[in-house]
Amino acid sequence: MSGREVISREDAIARIAVEYIEMPDLKLTVQQASRLWNLPVAMATAALSSLAARGFLVETRRGAYLRSASGPSLRKAS
Repeated sequence: MSGREVISREDAIARIAVEYIEMPDLKLTVQQASRLWNLPVAMATAALSSLAARGFLVETRRGAYLRSASGPSLRKAS
């Protein structure tokens, strides 16, 4: 398949969350996440930012995302 798969933002969020659950020590930058999950950089940025806003991920000073130690649920903020 050439090009990138077209998926929704929520599907990208779910895909990324599952990977972080399966690999708790995963630590990726936006660019690495984009390559790993074959997502446009803007989609990877939006998904990672959303997971960070929900408290599921935290962003390091160097711009990498890793699983939050507090382990919150993935429910959407009201």
